[in-house]
Amino acid sequence: MNKTITFLLWLGITFPVFIFGQGETSNWYFGNGAGIVFNNDGSVSPITDGELETFEGCATISDSSGNLLFYTDGITVYDRTHSVMENGRGLYGDPSSTQSALIVPAPSSPDIFYIFTVDTSTFENDPDNGLNYSVVDISLNNGNGAVVEKNINLLKDCSEKITAVVKECSDQSIWLMTLASENGTTGFFNTYHAFEVNANGVVTNPIRTTFSDLQIEDPRGYLKFSSDGTKMASAHMRFGLYIYDFDAETGKLSNQNRVSLPAPDNNPYGIEFSPNGKYLYVHASNDVQAAQGHTSSLFQLDMEAVDISDSRVVLDKRGVYRGALQLGSNGTIYRTLSESYFKGSSFLGVIHNPNGGGVGAEYVHNAIALNGKIGTQGLPPFIQSFFNKIELIQNEDGTTSSSLDLCEGEPFLLETENIPGAIYIWKKDGVVFQNLGVNSFQIDTANETHSGKYSLEILLPDPKECPILGESLINVHPLPPNDQLTLVQCDVDIGSSADGVTTINLGQVEPNSEYIYTFFETIQDRDTDNPIPDPERFVNTQAFDQTLYYQVTSALGCESFGELQLRIQSVDLAESLQMAYYACDDDPKDEILKGTFDLENFGRSNYPQNEVVFYRNLEDVTLEQNPLPNIHITEPTVIFARLENLNQCEDILEIQLQVNPSPSFSLPQVHLLCTDNPNLSIMGPYGFDTYTWFKEEGDSREVVSDNQQIDILEIGNYVLEVGYVYEVDGETLICTNQKSFAVLPSNKAVVEDILIEDISENNTIQIMVSGDGDYEFSMDKAPFQDEAFFEDVAPGFRTISIRDKNGCGRIEELVSVIGYPKFFTPNGDGINDFWQIIGVDNRFQTNTLVTIFNRYGKKVAQIVPNDNGWNGTYNAQALPASDYWFSAILEDGREFKGHFALKR
Repeated sequence: MNKTITFLLWLGITFPVFIFGQGETSNWYFGNGAGIVFNNDGSVSPITDGELETFEGCATISDSSGNLLFYTDGITVYDRTHSVMENGRGLYGDPSSTQSALIVPAPSSPDIFYIFTVDTSTFENDPDNGLNYSVVDISLNNGNGAVVEKNINLLKDCSEKITAVVKECSDQSIWLMTLASENGTTGFFNTYHAFEVNANGVVTNPIRTTFSDLQIEDPRGYLKFSSDGTKMASAHMRFGLYIYDFDAETGKLSNQNRVSLPAPDNNPYGIEFSPNGKYLYVHASNDVQAAQGHTSSLFQLDMEAVDISDSRVVLDKRGVYRGALQLGSNGTIYRTLSESYFKGSSFLGVIHNPNGGGVGAEYVHNAIALNGKIGTQGLPPFIQSFFNKIELIQNEDGTTSSSLDLCEGEPFLLETENIPGAIYIWKKDGVVFQNLGVNSFQIDTANETHSGKYSLEILLPDPKECPILGESLINVHPLPPNDQLTLVQCDVDIGSSADGVTTINLGQVEPNSEYIYTFFETIQDRDTDNPIPDPERFVNTQAFDQTLYYQVTSALGCESFGELQLRIQSVDLAESLQMAYYACDDDPKDEILKGTFDLENFGRSNYPQNEVVFYRNLEDVTLEQNPLPNIHITEPTVIFARLENLNQCEDILEIQLQVNPSPSFSLPQVHLLCTDNPNLSIMGPYGFDTYTWFKEEGDSREVVSDNQQIDILEIGNYVLEVGYVYEVDGETLICTNQKSFAVLPSNKAVVEDILIEDISENNTIQIMVSGDGDYEFSMDKAPFQDEAFFEDVAPGFRTISIRDKNGCGRIEELVSVIGYPKFFTPNGDGINDFWQIIGVDNRFQTNTLVTIFNRYGKKVAQIVPNDNGWNGTYNAQALPASDYWFSAILEDGREFKGHFALKR
């Protein structure tokens, strides 16, 4: 950096500053369990122990040392242990109120705090309780506090906005401001009510400033003072943005100025002043009420411009919902990033340098992650005077800032105007140091012990004037290491490897990637900033040994200088030990030999004393660029190995990568095993050197045979691995390929049931079977069919055959289909001489009884299955040709009737 920094505190204006410490704003709780904490070094960390569930309003307060005291959504108060504070329920705020609550410490009473709440009405018959305050005594309950008074009304109706600023330092009084109608009941919001909070409590009679041309109906939007208390901004969503001058002595506002914003994002919601008050930031949206279609813009307005509206700069525009802006103790402004009213975000946006104009404000979207918690629309407001700190660092361009990074060895000076009679109190990290009462402090040679937070409090001779506070964060960074560096390079230039001159990648010597190294051939080049133009392809100008010079620079610009010693080592590839590394073809199905080489393992096994890096060609070896991956897939080729020790080249070797063919074979994916007679024999394919059969169980596999043929007795998943055996340099290399197959069960069928529908015009048979096989069916030696259903079956005895298609057996079943002949001719010719029920005999329906009647209902015969049947006679006399009737009672209990013809 090489520059002297002066910290100058400008005292041309008296700045009213609240005399509490700066820790009151250290902890923020908001949204759905979200929170952040401000660390002493100015950084911010997410915290996730909060209990809030609020769409908008919230408030938090800590003690002057930064320890959490309590927080609230305006309805429920949570203490420092995140439990509901005693009597802490039922406050008259609302989580849908823009600024539901604001916490004000009671002047001259360190244990008393006021929680001011503003209500809103979100649905029909939802009461709006206006402006109220409750009182917390933090000394109760072992420091966890209790609400001792609740919901003391100040205004019966008001907007959703509230803010506060110091009135006077001598009595530590505070102004609490809100917007309401003139009488604080109903009507347009046109009057700002300033309530004084002093050592006697809350003054209930406010100072009113009424603007007759102000007719606000929309209660939404933030209200903010500048931290010095001279300006106030008021956002009214659909009724626009207004800026005022504020007189802290009288509590009155003046010089109302409406600022126009461009459509569609012309509905202001979140607002915040920069620490120095020069800029006002506005988070405005298109105020779409639907679940989608939201857009918002982040505007910067110059408060010193002649036309503030024309000074508008758009820092960000995107599809997010409305949201809050809030200044933090580290001088940055934070922005909520909800997607809709109900859907928040797990990030905050940040304006890193709000005192900077335009892009110099350094807005970053999604800058702070909330560690999984969700921010909604609101952030906790504070007494704005908490942030009234003057930045002590005077930059070369005339601006100020609150932090400075220095390099070790650089000087810095802290100095303010010498005010006669003033008392100067200097602190580092909260501890007063030796130059008490002096208006300057100087360090000629800074080191890391000088890093810290420096603060200055100036007590002016007039006790009525507020102290002037300044604060800055100083970070002194160590210089980068400048050790003597050495780079040994192998000279492998083809045809001239003994000349000691080669191409060198100087970047390979950089020992720490955190720093930037710049190389020079001579000290004069270094002093005149004439670096080597192409350090990755530097050719040494002195054979074998050469000294170069380097500058090493940190990210913050801290610099050191050192030397780099080059040493060139000649390598003759023809005399180098050449090795071969063999792999197997990855895919034997294609026509390309391509194998996978584990170069990392090869290098570790063969050169255990060296670091080995592999390259495709000599140019890459020399420049140490494009190293091959540890797992390298390639066809047969030559690569080069660079052997190093502590990044110094010791040798370069040529490596032959050879790919041996792997077996290619086919095998059915499914084999069937007859489980009722298990004996499956599988012959592996011919032509291979090794055969290994595995049986797989889950993630494990077991070798079951190493023969070409295997006999399998169990179903399951199997693998056959075959291999070619190669003898390579006295070692055995086996290239394998494998196929998986399943052995599935099959067997003869088991007949579970045979369903027969008979004694009908269309007799049917349905066969119900079980088993592991694939079955087909036949009846009476007809061709087999896949269906187990037969129809139009003739009455009688039918033979059903069932066989397994996989060859695991066949079974037969004899079934009976009941029927009867329609006629018979008892003429003694041996054809149809008897009438009998079909499908009954001494095997089926043995106990069947059939009674035959003539057409007059007279019983003429009775037959059973073992008979030949009826011969057409009655009492040995032939009956005439005619229709006869029968009644059959089967053994299975079925009963049916019918008729038939006797023909002569």
